[in-house]
Amino acid sequence: MSKAVEDRIFGSYLFKNYANKGKLEKINQVLTEYRKTAKDIAIYLWDIFFRFGKLPHRKKINIKHIPSYLSERYKYVCLWQVYDILSGYIAAIQHQFTNVVFGSNLSKKDKLILLALNNVNGWLVYDKDEIEIYEKKGKEMEKRIARISKFHKKLAKKIFKYLLGKNRKPKFSNISMHLDGKVVDISKKKENKAVEFDYWLKIATLEKGKPIYIPLKANTYAEKLEGEFLTYCQVVKDDNGDIEFRIIKQLKKKEHIPLTDEIAIDLGLNPLFAINKGDLFGRNFLDVLKAFDEKITKRMASLQKRNIKPRDDKKYRHYVDKLRDYLKNEINRLLNVIVKIYKPKRIIVEKLDFRSPELSKRMNRMIQNFGKRYIKQKLQRLQELYGIEIIEINPAYTSQECSSCGYVDEKNRKDTQEFECRACGNKTNAQINGARNILRRSSLGSLYLTKKQVLKILTERYLERLKGCKSPPLNILEGNPYFKDYLESILNPCQSLTPS
Repeated sequence: MSKAVEDRIFGSYLFKNYANKGKLEKINQVLTEYRKTAKDIAIYLWDIFFRFGKLPHRKKINIKHIPSYLSERYKYVCLWQVYDILSGYIAAIQHQFTNVVFGSNLSKKDKLILLALNNVNGWLVYDKDEIEIYEKKGKEMEKRIARISKFHKKLAKKIFKYLLGKNRKPKFSNISMHLDGKVVDISKKKENKAVEFDYWLKIATLEKGKPIYIPLKANTYAEKLEGEFLTYCQVVKDDNGDIEFRIIKQLKKKEHIPLTDEIAIDLGLNPLFAINKGDLFGRNFLDVLKAFDEKITKRMASLQKRNIKPRDDKKYRHYVDKLRDYLKNEINRLLNVIVKIYKPKRIIVEKLDFRSPELSKRMNRMIQNFGKRYIKQKLQRLQELYGIEIIEINPAYTSQECSSCGYVDEKNRKDTQEFECRACGNKTNAQINGARNILRRSSLGSLYLTKKQVLKILTERYLERLKGCKSPPLNILEGNPYFKDYLESILNPCQSLTPS
């Protein structure tokens, strides 16, 4: 996990611990109480949010009334973690709100008012009758005052509540503890003492004045990274129920002199990444996944026969852990190679979604969950460390559109590897074709468009190129449902291309 705060970059790194069972049991007691307290704090903050329409300012929150066996210092550490989680969740809803408004059939004025309400968090409570809206005029943004009607307020509330229902609220029953210097302290080993351990983690417990000391082994990878370790620790319970300790390091931003303005990456499984320049990375990725899939599927079948739950089987958990490690390491390695080769100023990617019919449902679900997370994390890290701009586009029809002439047809893509345009005959690798479309798509602003709106733009653009003396291949267009609304206009060039 990593994040940037005020241009600072942080990474969390696992340090192997050698604590005895007694110490780990005390940590587990703290974690159990911490999770209970987090749930109570979340209930309190949600109550404020729904009554006043926004979360209170951090410094104005008082949680002394919330009962807990945690010390007051522990409670406020817990509060800041819960607050950040809820703020991130609400920010995600806010982003989706923008997408819904842009993709709607509302008038331009209504859209601007709703976007302004979204910008000031005015979904549930907004007492004023006017609001500042911003409209692009050429290269400048023009500000003006607009009146808000009951319709706008009611619709903003309806959209927001719809998105709340669509997105599960954060649950705190399984969160890890993010602890700072108020309750933890990290120190290096002393000379000639405890030679086998590199660090000692001092951590407060539920017993006042009785902290415990956790011996830790250094993480050699984290030690090599440029930066400074902080007095900040994450206490995590993994899928096996074991306690892990992760130490936070503030990383030094790396110098990055771009050699390429932008590259586009098409995400697949065979290979994993294709670049618009024509290069393919991770050619054997799918073969490795198939091998994992075979082992996991066989083990799962054996467990089902014996009526054993997968989480209770050590071998099954081992396979899943190995898969996660492979996904994370391979994704990180390949994206590092891509950045090293091209040194891009911008990376354009499609909205992440990848799976394969050659894999089981279980494996597809795992690579969707783990793979998407690791790619997003790595792209965020590249943005933080090198200042590379990451642009996400709507992937609608990038696999069906010809990167040479722009013709869109689901029959263009023969399989996962081959692309042959039925209009112009262009033959190329299917993923490289997709990457080239992704590069061009960034100018479309298509992230906020529906799939239907994207198709309308693409088909009209294609026909616009063929108007006049040039004629499109009518025998192909007549069999393509994407162009059925335009055939009359094509046959009569004097008519507009826009369907009624």
